[in-house]
Amino acid sequence: MYLRLFQTLLVVVLVALTSFTCRRKAAADAMDVPITPATTPLSAEALTSRLQQPQWQRVRTLSAHARLSIEGEEVAADANANLIWVRDSALWLNVKKFGMEVARVLITPDSFFVLNRIDKTAMAMPQRDFQRRYQLPEGLPVLQHLLVAVAWLPENATFQADIKEAMHRLSGTNGRFLVDYRIEEGTFWLRQSTFVQPAEGQWLSQTCARFQKLSRAGVVFPYFRRIELFSPESGHFRMDIDFTQIEVNVDKPFRFEIPEHYQRIQ
Repeated sequence: MYLRLFQTLLVVVLVALTSFTCRRKAAADAMDVPITPATTPLSAEALTSRLQQPQWQRVRTLSAHARLSIEGEEVAADANANLIWVRDSALWLNVKKFGMEVARVLITPDSFFVLNRIDKTAMAMPQRDFQRRYQLPEGLPVLQHLLVAVAWLPENATFQADIKEAMHRLSGTNGRFLVDYRIEEGTFWLRQSTFVQPAEGQWLSQTCARFQKLSRAGVVFPYFRRIELFSPESGHFRMDIDFTQIEVNVDKPFRFEIPEHYQRIQ
């Protein structure tokens, strides 16, 4: 699912950033926030209903600036990023350090592209190969759920519900991967999403905090994310994302061109 995709993106960004020989400074832990504890278990059907958020259909585009803190095996770096999402059409991202672009990413329903500005390399592949390599059951639609922090609920998965670590838990499997959602009592905000591929020994987790309502849309968005993933090949990665300057339903131009002198890699 998301796991190998995020591995590739984080490795590209980290390799580019470490060209600056920088190390992330320790910061206050934004995840240390009070959460209303759950006391009465709910059924899987009730939690599934709560996680459906049709109001997000009113959001056609979203753009944002973000501060990134990334840690990998024995390396760490800070960066800034700009993101533009157009529903069902494109997810565009560029990453900068000291005002210089070090990486650019574009994901569309048909293709996946990554530029490494430091190494002057480019990765491009059609949707078919993109989904096969990263084991995505769907391409862009699945990533959209992760971006807006809405639970992806595949029809062929069997879910069960209980309370775990003071939060409602909705967990399930479709035979290939396991999903685990942690939901706050009262607000029913999706605080944590975890995806596990047992056969590959890989997992990815996104934890959310600083929920705020977005103007012009009336939807709640977590301004802080912590994404962690592990694979036997690449080890453990952690990326903290602090969103700012979020705009919805405002068209923003973006470009993605591969220079002719860039080396193509797979």
